[in-house]
Order: sequence, then structure tokens, then C-alpha cells
Amino acid sequence: MSHGHEHEGASEPHSHLTSVGIDIGSSTSHLMFSELAIGYPSVHRRRPEILERRVIARSPVMLTPFSGDWNIEAGPLAQLIDESFRAAGLKREDIDTGAVIITGEAARRENAQKIAELFSAQAGQFVCATAGPRLEALLAAHGSGAVGRSLDEALTLLNVDIGGGTTKVTLIDKGRIAGITALNIGARLIAVNGGGRIARLEESGKRILRSLVSQLSMDDAVDTGTLEQIAREMAHLLFDTLASGEPAWNELMVLPPLDKLPAIDGIIFSGGVSEYIYGRERGIFGDLGPLLGDAARAQAERRGFSLFDSSEGIRATVIGASQYSMQVSGETIFIPDPKMLPLHNLRVVVVRVNWNAPVAANSEKAIRAALAATDAEVRVTPFALAFVSPPFVGYGAAQDLAAGIRAAVAPLPADERPRMLVFEQNVGRVIGESLADFGLPCVDEVALGELDFIDVGRLVEAEGYVPVVIKSLAFGA
Repeated sequence: MSHGHEHEGASEPHSHLTSVGIDIGSSTSHLMFSELAIGYPSVHRRRPEILERRVIARSPVMLTPFSGDWNIEAGPLAQLIDESFRAAGLKREDIDTGAVIITGEAARRENAQKIAELFSAQAGQFVCATAGPRLEALLAAHGSGAVGRSLDEALTLLNVDIGGGTTKVTLIDKGRIAGITALNIGARLIAVNGGGRIARLEESGKRILRSLVSQLSMDDAVDTGTLEQIAREMAHLLFDTLASGEPAWNELMVLPPLDKLPAIDGIIFSGGVSEYIYGRERGIFGDLGPLLGDAARAQAERRGFSLFDSSEGIRATVIGASQYSMQVSGETIFIPDPKMLPLHNLRVVVVRVNWNAPVAANSEKAIRAALAATDAEVRVTPFALAFVSPPFVGYGAAQDLAAGIRAAVAPLPADERPRMLVFEQNVGRVIGESLADFGLPCVDEVALGELDFIDVGRLVEAEGYVPVVIKSLAFGA
């Protein structure tokens, strides 16, 4: 981590953070290390932002190891991580931020959450564990370059990320995420061994076989013609659902389908299957990858879509995890003791406040209502109070908000108090100093929503901000 001021000028980076992304997927697992340059966009925008992202190392891609009961094996993954750190010339303590992403069918395994937590703890100072199709879709859309290209060229694009267990589709309009869906379609829903017999058959694979009036099951012999038919059916189902917004059956969907698509300027494919779509991979790994790649490309072309190349294919999610999972707080924050950080997996309780008088009484009421709405079972789990409010109107209003927070929080038992306060507006320092006797870290210029979780990294010395990862801990779908 470099926090020196090597550059002058408002738009030059002031510091650098090292990030890692670890993707444990249905088919493959790999790592990506990146350097993030932090600075100020202009003299008029004094909130620190990520100005530049640069890949500094990539691990080999390995087939995700599953045991005989199809749970994830930790040993080979730990070896991959150890070897990748050594090859990159990095130590665990060099890592400032990042994410462990267990995706697709891998996320549905019984031990997925434990595996993610294990590698989150081992892989670095501030690596978080997260999964879920929406986040995976967002990371893939960023990591593939689809969001950047849509923004730069004012295009409406689809990013279609086809993995081993699921396909995530992100609609992007001029750089804005306009919709996300996910389907139970992937290259490893059905896999065969060297003898041509079915060695892996997921529930979604069985449903697709039934749609083809096939009675194939585990250990049955299957010929290439039948596998081609399965791949064509998957591609057909994918593009039919995108065209109509109506799935052939409800179980096909991981997330609700997109509404009727607008005019699309092009498709960017990512995920492991995209390597076959773009001709970058020719190897065969016992799954439907090559056949599904051919079928998906044929369907896209038959339906008149323009295909744009991706900057990253199989690595799109992991580069997204490495580079796009982090925000930076504002500088008007209050950290009573830097040793309190980092904080991990804080549940978010959203409080909506305004600056209408009496601010203190209204805020106290809103906080009490938000806390009362939480389930009793989770009230003693660590959480952050996140304040959603209109633009800041002045020092006096901030002090009144602090008074409302004090009135609501002071009566709570110690284990039911928030571990942190988070504000959309830049009031963190003012409110933190007003509540200094509570010893609560206060972070600002961060937007959070219901069901979010938050990690807050160490204070960046001499800069006055902290790295923040906002995530969902929902495993599977």
C-alpha cells in the first residue's frame, strides 16, 4: 500500500490501494490483483474517488474442486491462493480491500458460506465474503468492460455472462445499469467423464433434459449429438426469455426476467463460456462449454444482435471483484480510535431523516422506529446505522441530528448499540465529535440500502478516508 503524495494537481492520484478478487465459481476459480489510484476528480470535487484501476497480477484458472458429495474442497483452493500471492510478490498484509465471490452453483453448496468466510479471513486485511446473482452480474458487467463501453460510446448493451451454473444478463444504458436477470443455464449443469457418461447433473440440468423428453440420469452414457441438442436448447431458452420476458418455466429463473428489451446496440459476452464464443479457448473440460458457446453465438447472430468483444471473458467477475467492489468514504469522517478498524460484516439499518424542525425529536423517532423494525434474533449482531437524508443544510441541523441520535441510542444496552454511523451527506465529523463520548466511528458520503452489509477498512494515513465495501451476504438464490 502506497499512501505518499507522488503527484501534484487536483486530478492526479494521491495514494494507491492494493485490491484482490477471488472468484470461486461453478466451473473455475481464480484470483486477480489490482492497484487502485485514489485522488480527486477536479478542484471542484473534493471527495476522494478511485481515479484509475490497474491489473498487477492474475492467477492461473483452476477447475473448482468439489468432493464426492459435491461440496467445495478447501485444500486445493488454499493452495491456489498461497501460490498466487507468492507469484504476485504480495503478502496478506499488503492487501487493502477486495472480495471473495462464490458464484453460481458453487454458492448453493452447503459449505459455501464457511468456505467464503475462511478465505475472507485468510486472504488479506480487508477481504470480504459475498455472493449472489445480482452482485455477480454487476461485477461481470464492469469487469467485462461493458459498462465502460456503454458509457463512453453512449450505447445500450447487454452483458451476457455465461458460467458453469448460471447465466447473468445485465442491461446497460449509457453506462447506467437498467436491469439485471439471471437464469439457471450454464455449461456444468451437465458434465461427462472421460468414458462419455454423465458425471454431474444439476437440478436445472434435469429440468432441461425433461423439456427434451429425455430420461438421462447420472452415470448414463450420452453421445455428442445429444449434448449438442442440450446446448442448443439452453441457448434457445436464454434468448427466448430475453425476447419475450416470459420464461418457459418458473424454475428457469434465478432472478425475475427483464421487461421487454429496448433497442440493443450490441451484446458483450463474458464468463467461462465466452472464451469459446470469442474463440480464445479450444480445450474440452468435460462440460458443455464449447457446445454452449457455439449455440449462444449462433442464437445471438440469428436474432440480429451485434457482438462486441469483451476486455475480459472468464475473468470478468474476478476483475470486477478486484476493482469495482470498493468505494471510498469522504474525508469529513470521525474515527475516535484507528485501532477500531477494520470492521467486517456490519448489518445495515437504514434511517430516513429530513431537516424539518424539530430535527432532534424527528430523528430520535425515526431511529427508534428503524431499530424496532429489526428482528429480535439479530438485534445483538453488529450493525451500522445508515442515515438517508436530503442535502446537508447547516452545522446547527447536524448538531440537532446528533442530539436525536444520542436520545435514541443512549438507553440501549451496550450490545444493542450500533458499531458505526454512516451518512450520505458530509456530516460525519460534526456528528462524531458531538457524540465523542459514545466512541462511535462516523463515516460519510456513502450510500447504503436495506439488506446491505458493510466492511470498513483501515484509515488511510495522512489522507483521512477509509475504503468501504458494500455487499450482500445472501448465498445462492
